[in-house]
Amino acid sequence: MVDVTQNGFALRIRKLLPTGWFPMPPATGETEQAPVLNALLQGFGSVFAWIWAMLSGTADQTRLATMTGAFLDMFASDFFGTLLTRNTGESDDAFRIRIEEALFPSLGTRPDVVNVIADEVGTAGRVIEPRNASDCKGLGSMSAPAIGGGYGYGVAALRYGSRGTPFQLFAQLPTGDTNQPAIQTLDRIENVMPAGTIAWVQDVENLG
Repeated sequence: MVDVTQNGFALRIRKLLPTGWFPMPPATGETEQAPVLNALLQGFGSVFAWIWAMLSGTADQTRLATMTGAFLDMFASDFFGTLLTRNTGESDDAFRIRIEEALFPSLGTRPDVVNVIADEVGTAGRVIEPRNASDCKGLGSMSAPAIGGGYGYGVAALRYGSRGTPFQLFAQLPTGDTNQPAIQTLDRIENVMPAGTIAWVQDVENLG
């Protein structure tokens, strides 16, 4: 492997000098016979080592996977302007993941809505599609709630569906209160949903 340290570059320059003009470089444990020459070449070697390190670092900054520091911020600014900036104290790896997600977003599916809720609230929410049998199943009753598979009308925490409400969903966010959902959360849910669909969003104390 090529020695790209200060001393490595100094030795490479010394080997280019005409034979016989100066003493040979000392072997391990030997005393330097040309200390003035060595000091001069070490100065050159220091500059070349610094340039080499800068070039190596620059190569890493040409790919998103290896970018670090301010280069990541500049990359995000180039693609997204002020829409995607580094959060206070956010690491390079965490910021890189958010940039990749913004570059290649997954859109238009139920898991996207579920992921947005989990990201915004910090825990999984509840998504209910009236036309999804897995969410609503059949009708139950207070006397026999299991008839509808454990879901139904008139039973606490149970739901019933409708074929008359296509392209809609209800989302419950366990924020610990019943305030209006945050505008940022609503915007993010809207951004991942298909055109022409509706989401009814509600903050709840819990999903019980």
